[in-house]
Amino acid sequence: MLPAKVSITTDGAAPIADKVNYVGATISIAQTDSNYAYSGRASIRGRGHSTWDMPKKPYKIKLDEKAGLLGLPKDKNWVLLANYSDKTLLRNRAAFELGKRLGMDWTPRDLPVEVTLNGEYLGVYDLVESVRVDKNRVNIADTDNTVAPENTGFILEINERLDGDSCWTTTHGVPLCIDTPSPASDAQAAYIKQYVQAAEDALFSDAATDSASGYEKYFDVTSLINWYLVNELFKNQDAQGYASIYLYKEVGGKLKYGPLWDFDIGAGNVNYSGAQYPLGWWIADNKWISRMKSVDPTFETRVRAKWVATKAAQIDTLPAYFDTSAAALVSSGGEARNFQRWPILDQSVWPNPVVTGSYQGEIDYVKNWLQQRTTWLEENL
Repeated sequence: MLPAKVSITTDGAAPIADKVNYVGATISIAQTDSNYAYSGRASIRGRGHSTWDMPKKPYKIKLDEKAGLLGLPKDKNWVLLANYSDKTLLRNRAAFELGKRLGMDWTPRDLPVEVTLNGEYLGVYDLVESVRVDKNRVNIADTDNTVAPENTGFILEINERLDGDSCWTTTHGVPLCIDTPSPASDAQAAYIKQYVQAAEDALFSDAATDSASGYEKYFDVTSLINWYLVNELFKNQDAQGYASIYLYKEVGGKLKYGPLWDFDIGAGNVNYSGAQYPLGWWIADNKWISRMKSVDPTFETRVRAKWVATKAAQIDTLPAYFDTSAAALVSSGGEARNFQRWPILDQSVWPNPVVTGSYQGEIDYVKNWLQQRTTWLEENL
């Protein structure tokens, strides 16, 4: 699919000045190779952390009425990811693609778009489903309809910023925030904190692998393995333990890992840590995962089995996904327009480890990095 054209006109051409205050707007979408036209009212604000400080801004959109933008399932809440420092414009999309290929319960669907704001061309973005509770997204109990904390569906984030409404740190130093419900009641917060601590206590106990009381009483390992393989393959900087590590819990269920999020500084696009290099462990050093690996021999066995079952068809073909997706951006002219608006291909943008000087050079770099990474994991998983 060619990138759709998204035109945003804020009321009175008001600027989108921050990540708190929504601005009223009209949003129109045109897609030349489909019938997915759209026009409607919405509110829009900034989003992101370090990405909000970059020249090309990411945005959060809340439609007045639910709509299935570009054929995706209907919802009010959407995100426009700018991918400013990822000069391939594709790392997030490729990671989401792999999550879908590995069979994660839900991975955000996304499509490339070109955005114009109040008449100013802003470049190529990803239009992405936001992480939220919904039958078409994180399909767990709708917390708006529950009172008792044990009947609440939760989305959590491991987040060292501790900048949410309800955050805490476990006894082994894992920082968590409640994403949903927001705000959580005191009873809901107390319930999920107790559950997570019980899970961690079981993991670090002498009975960690006990079939009745061990860590698998609390953690859904199947979901963890899928999440782990995507993030370890991409050597995703933040996913070692910093932020954007989502978990969710259905009523009566275990802690599941996911959905995936935030890969723009993954796959070698970082210059301040060992995540830059395609060799070596990264996510495996996460506090909880490293403990699972050390106490439970079957954990690595199961990881290896999933790798073997999916490598040839789903992992080895990921470089080809970059080629195909990049070719679509180039043939549409979107890539050229983006880098005319943001002429950074020959500049170092935080936290780029290399400057290739061309779009094809960026694609070749990430493909070569992933191929080296895949080879190392094949030899070491």
